[in-house]
Amino acid sequence: MTVAEEIMHQLDKLDEAQQQRLLNFARILARTPVVKGESGQSIVAATGFFDAQSLDEMAKAIQEGCEGIDWGGWE
Repeated sequence: MTVAEEIMHQLDKLDEAQQQRLLNFARILARTPVVKGESGQSIVAATGFFDAQSLDEMAKAIQEGCEGIDWGGWE
């Protein structure tokens, strides 16, 4: 079964209000641009531009700045 066929199969199971919500979501999704990131290979290739000390400093900054949960940040 193709993705489109599966969507139609699931659509038939929804009531009219649910179908309207799905349609609204599909319209929003269709307007959302696809964001393409960098490939792992290009990132690995870029590491040659940095010396070992710089890479260590970046790793430390990421570890200190990103690996914690700010429990009060959502308040």
